[in-house]
Amino acid sequence: MDRLFEELEVECGTSVQCILERASALLRLDIEVEVLNEEEWNAVPRFVLIDGDRARIPVRRADPQWFRLHVVIHELAHLLCGHARCESLPMTFDQLRKPAQACVLAGVGGGTGSAAFADSPQEADQQADQEAEAEALAHRLGSFVVVPQFASAEAG
Repeated sequence: MDRLFEELEVECGTSVQCILERASALLRLDIEVEVLNEEEWNAVPRFVLIDGDRARIPVRRADPQWFRLHVVIHELAHLLCGHARCESLPMTFDQLRKPAQACVLAGVGGGTGSAAFADSPQEADQQADQEAEAEALAHRLGSFVVVPQFASAEAG
């Protein structure tokens, strides 16, 4: 992971857009964040993150801005980990109110996610491991974006 951050050359306080652009160049993948209304949101395919040479990160316009930021960082982490799918896509703020789904979003066991669609217990374990790996990286990426906001608020 340390090598990954060296390759990204991310400095504390960078924008999400900057991280997306650097990740896109590093991965040689067109990464697009789409803010969708409810009708568009309902058409988002489950679990799909990469299609060909394009990654689509869908966020729901009705969700709070802080949660949309979380989704973008979480999905970007999947891409940086080399995952072509995310077991919690499409991800909504409403899912946080359901404990089993919140576990999937947090990358910890106990969620229903796509494990119900897994062909075997081993596949379900692999999916859970990928979610945990992405969430750990998302926390680290998020610290580059979130920390400076708090630091500047405390300084002022």
